[in-house]
Amino acid sequence: MPSAPRSRPFLAPVVVLATASLWPSAGIAQSPRSALDRADPSIVVKTLPPVPSRPNVPATTSPPPQAIRADVTVGLTARTISVGGNETLPAAAFTGATAPFVGRRLSADDLRALARAVADVARRQGYLFATASIEAQPVADGTLRVTLDEGRIDAVRTLGPRNAVVDRLLATLVSPRPASQPAVERALLLVGDVPGVRVESSRYVREDGFGILFVTIAQDRAFGYVQVDNRGSDEVGPIRSTTLLNVRGVLTDGDEIGLIGLQTPAQPREFAFIGGRYTLPVDSRGGTLSLSGSYGRSHPGAELRAFDVIGHSTDAAIALARPLVRSRSHSLWVDAAVRWLKVDQSLRAIPLRNDEVTSLTVGLNGNSRLAGGVLRGDLDIVAGLPLPGVTHEGDRLTSRADGDARFVLGVLSLDWTRPIVGPLSLRLASTGQLASRPLLASLEIGAGGPSFGRAYDYSERTGDRGILGSAEVRLDVAGKGDSFLSRMQIFGFVDGGYVDNLRRGTGGGSLISAGGGVRIGRGVVDGGVEIAVPLNSDRFDTADRRPRISTRLSARF
Repeated sequence: MPSAPRSRPFLAPVVVLATASLWPSAGIAQSPRSALDRADPSIVVKTLPPVPSRPNVPATTSPPPQAIRADVTVGLTARTISVGGNETLPAAAFTGATAPFVGRRLSADDLRALARAVADVARRQGYLFATASIEAQPVADGTLRVTLDEGRIDAVRTLGPRNAVVDRLLATLVSPRPASQPAVERALLLVGDVPGVRVESSRYVREDGFGILFVTIAQDRAFGYVQVDNRGSDEVGPIRSTTLLNVRGVLTDGDEIGLIGLQTPAQPREFAFIGGRYTLPVDSRGGTLSLSGSYGRSHPGAELRAFDVIGHSTDAAIALARPLVRSRSHSLWVDAAVRWLKVDQSLRAIPLRNDEVTSLTVGLNGNSRLAGGVLRGDLDIVAGLPLPGVTHEGDRLTSRADGDARFVLGVLSLDWTRPIVGPLSLRLASTGQLASRPLLASLEIGAGGPSFGRAYDYSERTGDRGILGSAEVRLDVAGKGDSFLSRMQIFGFVDGGYVDNLRRGTGGGSLISAGGGVRIGRGVVDGGVEIAVPLNSDRFDTADRRPRISTRLSARF
């Protein structure tokens, strides 16, 4: 007896070929695959807008003043000056600082300058809280003694809301050794990395020879963000809304639950996505563990409406992250994650695509001051794990005929921003990908979209490998005087890139666009308008090179 359920998947290629012949002229040049890709929930979510984050800049720590006893005899002449109390620095380190004061009469101001010079030697070596004092002493032998306190931290006191994670991070500063500037800076930055926590101020005091660091913190228990834009495609959108909600301190201090939702409010049936993430601290060095999952559903309109295409994506992941370097000038994190992803699409209830991937990602990300600007980078090595159930090349319903879930790929993203002169600045960004073999659709690099190729919709060109770039000049013109707008930025850009496929696969190519616009903001509200012009290829949606106008309005709460 024939088995109907098993025969249905074999109809999918036939249906695709048949419907391709009926595709409207605007889509023929790009092939139905491009439209299906842009209706794939796992690809759509790659265009989620970046959520603005509060810069984590530690408050300047106030060191104690230099000390000099009032009853020191002034007008004395010191034949030699010795420094005591230095436990880590050799005596020879202070020779240059004390030499100018030897062999001459020293006034009260000279003695204060001597104490400052000795303390500055230790501070230049990174001992942030070093102080020097000149005690009352006989100088019959011509030797003046300066006492150095290299500034160890014996206790830390947190002022503000109680947070056990903050206390553990700051407790690492308590040590019998002097407190170094890198260690203090790292600890304060790690405190600022705790979800919702910011450092308001820090102050070091000495009480009866006891060094105490007072750190004042503030804490936000929740954060919300809403954005509406028209960066969707005709199939999914173009109007779309993004909502983000983060709640902190839910189960324990330092944890965070994040929820994100994306939908097409004007056409609710076309797309909906919801994702959740739970993050908690795992040690006193800034390490975190995250559990996340998401679900997306697409039912695209426009050219795909008549074919009743429905797509689903489901994923789950577990990740570990830890800072390796944390300072004002440069920071570096290492992370590792295991992710499971399943994507399927059907056409008129007939299964069309069915991909399943389990991957291991190991990455480095960080930032550093470079050439007068700030460089941010992210390097990920992703390996598709050969586990039971993952998609193999040759399976009937793969999103790519030669695609396989067993692969190795590398992704490098760089972003450099630098002031040029006055309110004028420059931003350069790029991302590139290399792959060991042909990939499935959700893993390919795509040209077009709000980051690279802004005149085009996302993923108008896709490939296993590629390089994308953007250059943007910005002029900040608001925030001064009686301006209604607290933020206003005029910008111009050129962007694009090239992607291609291994084994001479189709779908690749180059896209280049240029344009400009304005970003504005007041208080918690931001918005923007952008005009982008296609330069080397027609747009998928319009079949011509008419400019694309993008708008955005967002609010934080």
